[in-house]
Amino acid sequence: MRALRRDFARLIAAAGIVLGATAAVAEGLPKGRQAPVERPPIWQGLYGGVHLGHADADADDGLVGGVQLGYNWQMDRIVYGVEGDLSIMDSDRIDALGSVRGRLGYLVLPNLLVYGTAGVGLVGNGDTESGFVYGLGVEGVFTDTMTARLEYLAFDNESADGNGVDVIRAGLNFKLGR
Repeated sequence: MRALRRDFARLIAAAGIVLGATAAVAEGLPKGRQAPVERPPIWQGLYGGVHLGHADADADDGLVGGVQLGYNWQMDRIVYGVEGDLSIMDSDRIDALGSVRGRLGYLVLPNLLVYGTAGVGLVGNGDTESGFVYGLGVEGVFTDTMTARLEYLAFDNESADGNGVDVIRAGLNFKLGR
């Protein structure tokens, strides 16, 4: 659990750095310079990606990695959508994690999304157990077809000694179909 707290603190610190740097860029161009051409929003539409991180299931923790697929809609600064993911875990008692979740976020800047997520989580440890999963994250635009994210997820499944699974992971998403 200490490792999870340390990783969560790192997630918050990284989000602060990203927010600070993005805010400095958002101040605008010096007078006399031409503004860049406005691109269509990357947030709306179908995306897929990969993730890698750390999972803590009390005494049983390990590396977790996998894929996600989702769809977002955007209304002004509000971004909402649905996402499904599947991960494999390097641990003695848990083989796989998966979820289907709703996402609701706010664009603090045009290229920086802060979001919450909740839905159904699955934990595979010989038998598959379902339960509630929730979390929060921050996602930023790299290019007009790629975003990067940091997120925390808590699986409330009564697996891994009845204590659930906490996950901190980083991921890359790619816009599918333009």
